[in-house]
Amino acid sequence: MLTALVVAGCRAGNNRATPMPAGEATPTRPAATPTVAATLPASPVQQPPTPAPTLPTGTVFVQPPDAYLVARGGEQKASFGAFYWVHESGYAAQVTSRGFEIQPQPLEVQAGETVQVELRGGPVPEKVTLDVFPQEGNKDRIAPQEGAMVAFIPRTEPIVSTELAGSDGRYSWTAEVSPGIYFVRLRVEWPEPTRNPVPGRKPTAEYSFFITVQ
Repeated sequence: MLTALVVAGCRAGNNRATPMPAGEATPTRPAATPTVAATLPASPVQQPPTPAPTLPTGTVFVQPPDAYLVARGGEQKASFGAFYWVHESGYAAQVTSRGFEIQPQPLEVQAGETVQVELRGGPVPEKVTLDVFPQEGNKDRIAPQEGAMVAFIPRTEPIVSTELAGSDGRYSWTAEVSPGIYFVRLRVEWPEPTRNPVPGRKPTAEYSFFITVQ
């Protein structure tokens, strides 16, 4: 049984959110035989519809925590890409994406500067990987139609790929790259939650930043 969820965050491309309720799948049952009143012509008795499970009262966002890149010159909130996330209620959402929305302005970072990646809220990740892509070759329209959004679509090999060290949702990266404009992709993996509608699958998320290295 599928239950509609509220999925927040902007993803570029043909995004698709697939809600999945917690708990084991219920085996398919044979159709019930209509009950017939003994003193009336045979006719099916109308049964009330089975109510679908609901999320807790109020707006619930089934999405990973927000990520930020913090430099001496300021900070930038990441754009979401694809993710699989499990809400504490046990409901999950899966979002697919071709690319990432590009922030209006790149964050200024000095060559050799150590910046911080911060995941604000949520459980502590198991693994955080950072990849750096040059802007050239990785920026394109998400569709051939005129007016389609221009997005960061990873197509080349990253010039930097590293697993970040840190704890409690705070991780460091030293921008040892030549001056230029870059996209930074963050890939994060969390421990499998106790209530997981897809046993064995860990929550994961992809994020992106847009930077200019001086």
